[in-house]
Amino acid sequence: MDLNKLMIEYLAEEGFRPHETPFGIAFKKEGINFLYFKDEEDEQYFRLMMPAIFVVTEDNEEIIMRAMNDVNGNIKVVKLYTMEMEDEDGKKETSVWVAFEILADTTPELGDIVPRAITLLQGARIAFLSKLEEVADH
Repeated sequence: MDLNKLMIEYLAEEGFRPHETPFGIAFKKEGINFLYFKDEEDEQYFRLMMPAIFVVTEDNEEIIMRAMNDVNGNIKVVKLYTMEMEDEDGKKETSVWVAFEILADTTPELGDIVPRAITLLQGARIAFLSKLEEVADH
């Protein structure tokens, strides 16, 4: 099973315009970026992500961690975490990423998995931003 190949084929058939990046397969839905990461060590590991949804700074790090913890505890299969990336100029920036992670069987039905994954990722993003507002107001 080549989950990477299946994912590219599925996305193209569904009208997305997937393209490969150094990180995996990138595509957009409703203007929002998504990344599918292939794990060379585990062909059944399926990880779809919504990258860099919010920038982390020293000033907001504590409320971000509280908001992420709340969402991680309340939405199944999805987790939020921070990731540090470096841009072309060498500047490092930490941001919040949202991940949908499962172990797929050997014949995954992506038509069942991907739409639900996207819905859960979008829901987690909305819940995180709402929780951030709530925590910031207190």
